[in-house]
Amino acid sequence: MFSIYIHIPFCKTKCNYCNFQVCPLDKMKSEMIQPEFEKYTNQIISDIKKYSEILDDKEVKSIYLGGWTPQLIWLENIEKITDTIIQNFDTENLWEFSIEMNPYPKDEVYDFVQSLTKKYREFSRVRFSFGIQSFENKMLAASWRDITFPWIVDFLRDLQPLKKDNNVFNLDFIAFGYFNKSKTWNYQLRNPTAINFFQSLAKSKFVDSYSLYTLELFPGSLRYYKEKRKCHPERSKGSNLDSSANPAEAGQDASEWQEYWDQDDIYEEFAILKDILLDAWYKRYEISNFSLLWKSSIHNRVYREMWDYLGLGTSASSFFKNPNEKLCSLLNIPSWTRAVRWMNSLEFSKFYLWKSETEIVAMTEKDLLIEEFFLWLRTDNWITDIEKYKSVLVPNYNEKIKSYSDQWFIEIVDNWIRFTDEWMDIYNDIVTELLTEI
Repeated sequence: MFSIYIHIPFCKTKCNYCNFQVCPLDKMKSEMIQPEFEKYTNQIISDIKKYSEILDDKEVKSIYLGGWTPQLIWLENIEKITDTIIQNFDTENLWEFSIEMNPYPKDEVYDFVQSLTKKYREFSRVRFSFGIQSFENKMLAASWRDITFPWIVDFLRDLQPLKKDNNVFNLDFIAFGYFNKSKTWNYQLRNPTAINFFQSLAKSKFVDSYSLYTLELFPGSLRYYKEKRKCHPERSKGSNLDSSANPAEAGQDASEWQEYWDQDDIYEEFAILKDILLDAWYKRYEISNFSLLWKSSIHNRVYREMWDYLGLGTSASSFFKNPNEKLCSLLNIPSWTRAVRWMNSLEFSKFYLWKSETEIVAMTEKDLLIEEFFLWLRTDNWITDIEKYKSVLVPNYNEKIKSYSDQWFIEIVDNWIRFTDEWMDIYNDIVTELLTEI
């Protein structure tokens, strides 16, 4: 079995913290939008058919339509893409059909939920992930989101009666590091009504899962350059740097600007929201994801647990273990390759050409062990045989693991290890210390 990810790069506007490859509609001529949607959809459909001839495995585990705002290309095109997958692959035992959505405009979103749930009612799970991002009005406005906290409350209230037995609803949030400290120096979100609502929402169990990310700013986002100027005004005074500027061209190291915003504040807010979810008995199944029992995202698990998956669309990545002869030939990699990753072009013009891969990584057994250890520990699964990874771990890994266990960072049962829910936050530091190469 393998999974399919469809990347839809279109957004109404690009959020100011986003540095990814996005095609914002407010930057396009209105008469070009519909033709571009149709052209992109047709290319995805063409690629689905092409890969159906190349891949021996026809059984699909999950379908995920994501990236930015898939509903913008219209329900008709979403259905065309999905129906083409059904026609060319085996979806009889599909575990999950999932789509990312902005929660606005309301009526359009509700229509999507009802229409897709009804049309694909044979699927065991139809999952919708809504990009809420924050309950704080100031953060929503600063991020150029067209919603407010009261608006979100109304949206969720009217969404409730639309939920069917095979639906899974997920809400996406970002910790922006925006809160107050009380007189006793306890951290609290600035809007008490919002935090009370979040607690009540979690306890209600209406939402099946939550994605909770920390704000990270990188070159390519408007907010990155805005914050950079505030941090070092003497360096940007009189500069021509703007939201599209390349720091490398200006002789500046992008990493130095990360010191500007206080990551400690961001993690404090993350901890507040995380604790609310854990207290409401949501299980932390992956470093940034929480769910009720059996409601975790199949797409997230596929990526972290290194199941085979095919990514279609600009900038979408793919991963296959033991690629067959046709795939090896297509990607021009040795037939002995243990696994292969590739990423599609970031450029639309190249994407519209077949075989538009721009980055292909043929992996050896050692490469695979490193990635498996690195990714697997991001989840709630156990590393069942630590000795399997001995060749890629530091010489004193046993001592380090015992030390982490004594501090309750990780659990050990016989030869099995995993991170505890509370300490998955420091995953990067621990894994970096354990691996010889990362």
